[in-house]
Amino acid sequence: MALAQQRAFNVPEAEAVTSIPELARQGDIQIIAPADQLKGIRTPAIKGEMDVREALKQLIRNTGLKIVSDSDGVIVLQMPQEQSYLGGPIEEVVVTGSRLKRSTFDSPTPVMEADRETIQEEGYVDLGDALSDIPGVDQSINLSTSQEDTQNNGLSVISLRGLGSNRTLTLIDGHRTVSNSGNRNAVSLSSLPKYFVDRVEITTGGASAVYGADAVAGVVNIITEDKLDGFEARVTGGGTKDGGGDNDNFSFGAGQHFFDNRLYVMAGLDYSRQMILRARDRNWAMRSLEYDPDTNTVTTPDTSSYMAGGYFNSGAYYYDESGLQTNYTSADGYEDRKDGTLITPADNLSAAVKLRYDLTEDTQLWSQLLFSQVKTNSVREPYFMSYSSEYGVDDEYEVGRISLDNPYVPSEIASSSSSSGVTWRRRMVEVGNLEIYNRRNTLRGWLGLKGTVFNDWDWDLTYGYGAYSGFQVRRNGINEQRMAYALDSENTGDGTIECADADAREDGCVPINIFGVGSISDAAADYVRANVWYRPHNRQDDIQGTMSGTLFDLPAGPVESAFGFELHRDLTRTRVDPLTTAGLTNFAYIPEYSGDIEAKEVFAEASFPLLKDLPFAHELTFDVAGRFGHYNLRNVNNVFSGRLGLQWAPIQDIRFRSEYSTAQRAPNTTELYSPPRDDYDTIVDPCSGVTQTSTGRYDDNCRMDPGIAAALEDSTTFTQASSEVNAPNSGNADLHEETAHTLTAGVVVTPRFAKDLQLSVDYYDIRIAGAIDTLSNTDLLAECYGDPNGIDNAFCAEVTRDSEGQITKIVNEDQNLDEERASGIDAALAYGFRLTSLSIPGKFKISFSYSHRIDLNETYQGAVTQETDNYNGEVGSSKNRARTKLRWSKGPVSLSWAAVYYGAAVDSNTLGAYYRSAGITNPLYYHFSSYWRHDVMGSYSFGRDRTFRVFGVVNNVFNQYGPFIPYGTDSGNKYNYNATYGVRGLSYQLGLEAKF
Repeated sequence: MALAQQRAFNVPEAEAVTSIPELARQGDIQIIAPADQLKGIRTPAIKGEMDVREALKQLIRNTGLKIVSDSDGVIVLQMPQEQSYLGGPIEEVVVTGSRLKRSTFDSPTPVMEADRETIQEEGYVDLGDALSDIPGVDQSINLSTSQEDTQNNGLSVISLRGLGSNRTLTLIDGHRTVSNSGNRNAVSLSSLPKYFVDRVEITTGGASAVYGADAVAGVVNIITEDKLDGFEARVTGGGTKDGGGDNDNFSFGAGQHFFDNRLYVMAGLDYSRQMILRARDRNWAMRSLEYDPDTNTVTTPDTSSYMAGGYFNSGAYYYDESGLQTNYTSADGYEDRKDGTLITPADNLSAAVKLRYDLTEDTQLWSQLLFSQVKTNSVREPYFMSYSSEYGVDDEYEVGRISLDNPYVPSEIASSSSSSGVTWRRRMVEVGNLEIYNRRNTLRGWLGLKGTVFNDWDWDLTYGYGAYSGFQVRRNGINEQRMAYALDSENTGDGTIECADADAREDGCVPINIFGVGSISDAAADYVRANVWYRPHNRQDDIQGTMSGTLFDLPAGPVESAFGFELHRDLTRTRVDPLTTAGLTNFAYIPEYSGDIEAKEVFAEASFPLLKDLPFAHELTFDVAGRFGHYNLRNVNNVFSGRLGLQWAPIQDIRFRSEYSTAQRAPNTTELYSPPRDDYDTIVDPCSGVTQTSTGRYDDNCRMDPGIAAALEDSTTFTQASSEVNAPNSGNADLHEETAHTLTAGVVVTPRFAKDLQLSVDYYDIRIAGAIDTLSNTDLLAECYGDPNGIDNAFCAEVTRDSEGQITKIVNEDQNLDEERASGIDAALAYGFRLTSLSIPGKFKISFSYSHRIDLNETYQGAVTQETDNYNGEVGSSKNRARTKLRWSKGPVSLSWAAVYYGAAVDSNTLGAYYRSAGITNPLYYHFSSYWRHDVMGSYSFGRDRTFRVFGVVNNVFNQYGPFIPYGTDSGNKYNYNATYGVRGLSYQLGLEAKF
């Protein structure tokens, strides 16, 4: 049969192992292909009348397969050696960082990628965990950092370059997506079905001109699967060597063509469950100690004076299980670590549907719908209270001292009290452990038309909708107004004790006895118990239109361009229960507020090939992009982002790339409109340890506070009783846009003598003027009490102390700081090879990525001079990070080893400066050694066409937990860890996958 004869072909989109035999059958020819290399290679649908050679040419285009023989009705295909190790040829696609079609290594901006194989093979429980292992990516919120977070408990959020999630734009298939938080712009990666993700591309810096102002630090573009043909299912289960933190997952996906391949439908479902990891499951988390950086000493045990039986008159009396005791010491206190959580338990259900329908040969209708529901339930120690606890929206009321006429007051305590009453502190154990339950529903959908006009111009018109609805219940708090009523009790004369306030009695008031362990009756506990709720809602509407294609031809090649528009509106609204609205509980106060931001933007970019195939100019290309936006904001109005790039390849093997960009980011709804919203932070009070006679500027200023002065009249040393204080975050309607200037420069090497070697080195420098941020609690306290002019300054105005000098509130208000800066060097290498000369079978692939941080700092105007906080080299911001992986595969078997490296770090550069000034030469918890984590994994495929695959992974083979960092340090906590290094220790996962 003549191969030139026209035939009607109808070969659906599928894997090459299926489509090549089908084309051979329809073409009545014999095709010989390397079956072991076809797995995972997908081919497009072939429809219409054409000859066999043309049909086969279209089928194998962009697959790397080549025709090496064509005679006598037999065609032989082969995968060239130089393309068989690293996973196929370089394909022209729309790479994140540009809307022009080009290969990843031709991009003017460095692009990092995590593909589906890596995410699934390496046993990551969460997509955020997978991305945060990439040097240059930080996980700002996850299940081991948000256990005690009021509004963001259970989220999974990343940031780039240490610049915060608000400056990281997260996209899905190049489109904006709604935030999963009521108090920040944060797309939670746990709200996406992992099985639906094909790959994630990360561009760091310089992307605002293409994608919008939120991309100051970079873009995380999540590319979803769209070529699944058949059915796939996956089930996994895992645990930890030291117990706790088990997890399991079930997911499936199915894709099918209909109506002669004009309609494609794909659906997927993913369910995962993360079990709790308690503090008592890890010995190091239960070590009870506190480090004091001021004196470089350790106190153990580190307990709380908020005791289960009560603490009275500054510790003169307290109750334990044995009864009334005198002269409290820290050894007698309450150990709250035993009730703590290291990993919040979470249930995650997500589903996705995608469809494409060819309206004509050149026009396609497409749609995608994603839904997720994430449930978390965090448990921690019971709440505590004291006589100085304040309530009301503006903390205008105090619970107060206990009257000496209260019939529950023991005579010993009454006789030691002043006439104003008994001072007290108590852990409200009888009310129950604090519980925070969250349910987060997120719906994301896109509907669009795309096609081709004028032969080579692609267009896309899309409407995107996103809605996030949260529901939070906080249980077992205290209604402080009722607590005040219940403590104000009296004896009626007949032996009955009742609340003194008649209106309170009519409302069901039950008198409360806080003297002794278990002394609070069930009725009294029920009366003062407060359960509250919170409902955040975000909505996003986005309309986007783009066109891309060849603008005209230059002698060196076509000028590729893209342009378009985008209209988007973001709305945030929060609602809370009446108790929270009135500020009557000791729960973190969450205000009701609403706000919206509308933006209208136009953008364009183009790539001009200036020289090609000349001596010392294999290629020279100039890139330009710009984006203009108009906002409905009083202090912002118009913003502009621009980008200039240059690529020069003197020879085919080496490509130099450089780019300069500017970007203006407008404040988001929370930064602008949110009233102060409570959030509890761990602080170190610089006044703690001050005595009546201690010297120094801090000591003098601390004694100016009336509360501290009063406390020092009764005690020789002032001590901040609780390290956990209310630190409300507040928006600021006077904010204006921040402006970033980014420079990147680097080189890409793809030598012809080593076909499977790819190497890149890039420098980046990001400077943000007028950066929108809050000052840390440490900075606020340092500027407040370090002012040579006393405490009458703007920083002290944000610090509230009660009548005993105890810090009760530190307000963190968003403001335009002077500058934030991040700079550094990234390097990446990938190399595929065989060791046949050593008689070792199979294929090897090694990858290595490295990031060296040069700068990470923040500059602001202090009380007297301009101050700079240097975060570079601190825990969580190591100067050096790296990741490497070696993979071997042969037929159905694959084995891999991976390692993650964090360089040596210090606790805090600010503390380091203090140690040097104070002459402390050997601080106990300041220098921390480098950290390595090693992972091993393997898989085996079996069955017809390798339908089934079993796999397993052991993460953190050597069970390394990272440095011991106790409470009192800047980077540690009361459980003695920093989440940078993880809390699981050695963990494992086993699974089974099936594809039909």
